[in-house]
Amino acid sequence: MHRRAGLIFAGLFLFAVTLVHAQNPFDAFQEFSASVSGGPLKWDKMKIYRSGKQMRAEYVYENEVRITSLTDKNGWFIRPREWVTKPKQCGRMTLMDAATYPFFAYSSGDFSVEHSTAAEVEKETIDGHACHAENYVFKQKESGTTIKVKLWEAEDLNGFPVKVEIASSAKPAFAMTYTDVKLEKPDPKLFKLPPLCRVAAKGTKKAPAAAPKAPAKNSPKPPQ
Repeated sequence: MHRRAGLIFAGLFLFAVTLVHAQNPFDAFQEFSASVSGGPLKWDKMKIYRSGKQMRAEYVYENEVRITSLTDKNGWFIRPREWVTKPKQCGRMTLMDAATYPFFAYSSGDFSVEHSTAAEVEKETIDGHACHAENYVFKQKESGTTIKVKLWEAEDLNGFPVKVEIASSAKPAFAMTYTDVKLEKPDPKLFKLPPLCRVAAKGTKKAPAAAPKAPAKNSPKPPQ
């Protein structure tokens, strides 16, 4: 009887240590640059930069740059992508850019985070980086919607997730990979808006398609 009770207690204890409340793992990487591939929009090594609460994405096919702020949860699109002295167009975006996902998606207080570690750690070499897998569950507090996220963390990049797998009950699963990762502060000039954007702010412009739909109000749009 005592042995059976001990086994039950051990099982409960194991569950407690393998599924615990955790910090948002993406908050650990405040300054970096990388090339992202995959995702719902099937990017092919699209260049992205993060500096604190700002992110920049360089869209080659659309020939534009998008700069997003986590502070006001929207951003700007600037065309053409490789403008030098003065761009031809600058407009306001009313949503977070899709390229900020998942780094800006769960930074608000709208989500709780749970972290689980498998009994046997999964390991894999991705793009020359030795990685181990970590599992997270993000739960939207208001709706209860959950998103399962699996991160392949590179041991030589301070755990940067060079591969991210997203699973949701409402949408097809997808994955994103990150290459050319540099864990250093990007040039501040990359986030500086040209004067044309201040002129555009006085008018209204239709924003381009941004992030996927999400349950969280006024937040980056994670999948449901």
